[in-house]
Amino acid sequence: MRAIKNTGTKAAVQKLGLLACALLLAACGKQADKPADATAPQTEATAAAPVAAQRVVDQLMNSETIGMNLAYVEKLAGPAMRSEQHRHLFKVDGCELTLRTDDADKVVQAVEVAITPSCKVSLEPVLGSFAGTPPKQLHELTMGQFEQMLGGSYYADCLTMCGNAADPEVQLIAEGPRALQFMEFALSVQLVGDASLAAADKWRDGMSKAESEDYVLDTRFNCEPQRFRELVSPAFAAIQPSRFVFGNSLGFQNGECD
Repeated sequence: MRAIKNTGTKAAVQKLGLLACALLLAACGKQADKPADATAPQTEATAAAPVAAQRVVDQLMNSETIGMNLAYVEKLAGPAMRSEQHRHLFKVDGCELTLRTDDADKVVQAVEVAITPSCKVSLEPVLGSFAGTPPKQLHELTMGQFEQMLGGSYYADCLTMCGNAADPEVQLIAEGPRALQFMEFALSVQLVGDASLAAADKWRDGMSKAESEDYVLDTRFNCEPQRFRELVSPAFAAIQPSRFVFGNSLGFQNGECD
């Protein structure tokens, strides 16, 4: 018996196959056009936030600056604005820093920072845990607060009949413990404002009463700095210093003490 071809059925199957292919291609196109899921986890490269560059003043207001080559400092901060008598002045990030170097002007021995409202730096890189929690900011520091941190002794180059050659200063000098590599620290107050002058008067008057005017005039008090501590410490406790120095060989030159 002769076989009969079912042409209608074959045509229907072919149409169904073409329709299925068309639907599959459409679905693939929609999947390709679908935007990436915004909530999908980012890669490490895209997720990392940019790290802010460390300020030059923060790199120099650091205990590691002591012993650093001056040439390396100049790579960080540029050439010094002024250099004389082994002192090199830099102005960076709102701060005025003077680096004291050795006789060959090669190695930094001390860092001197002028304390001003525009110079905002932490004491932690220099004082470590002694800077407190939260770490004390240099522009907020008082003489009394520093004395509580590291102690120290008060000295003055002149307290009476000082003349006009230069503004007299009072200094608080301390030696750090082993944890701070026995580094030395100094705070200076210029006797120019009402508060600092009043504090100096209390110190001077108490010593004159206990000893004599000549004792103060000859600055004999520098030879025994702990003797009148009960006078000078309370007098200067609330005074803000004008300069902060850290490094080596900062001791006050006492003069004649025999």
